[in-house]
Amino acid sequence: FGPGVIADISPMVSNSSVYTPAMIESVVDVQPGDILIVKTGWHAYGWNSPDADEFRYMIKHPGPSPDFADWCIEKRIKWLGVDCVAMEHPMNTIQRNWHPRTFEEANRKLIDQYGKDWDEMYPLDRYYQDMHLNLFPKGIIHAENLGFELAGAESGRYFIGCFVQQGIELTSCWARIVAFR
Repeated sequence: FGPGVIADISPMVSNSSVYTPAMIESVVDVQPGDILIVKTGWHAYGWNSPDADEFRYMIKHPGPSPDFADWCIEKRIKWLGVDCVAMEHPMNTIQRNWHPRTFEEANRKLIDQYGKDWDEMYPLDRYYQDMHLNLFPKGIIHAENLGFELAGAESGRYFIGCFVQQGIELTSCWARIVAFR
């Protein structure tokens, strides 16, 4: 628990988008040591939504730019949360191999937006599951699949808490996450 921000970047992202620290900072003032909740709007495609779209939720959600993990380290982000199924961009995971047509769509979008193809911008030896493999060792973990009341939360500063279910030998589990303006 502690001070943090909710950054609503939902108007800035779409299928397979890449979001950046600049996008986050354009909607909130991130302070060193903050908790950061990234609101992409992708909770709307989750399983319990009237607009559920499993493929879009799991495979086409937005993800962070290559500089995002380093920015989190520099900002000393306490922990992260996101309303997508994963903090990673799905094309920086095994999903790129399992869904080659979606990878090609994402790659074309990246070239149009940034002038670089996926392997040039995200070499897999450095960025494969970047948010897990490069941030977890630094103690910056994340919560995924956030939704419900987050849908109505505006960008801004909050006091944020995460109350995790206790268990033995868990790699993930459910939690109650709260934010007070």
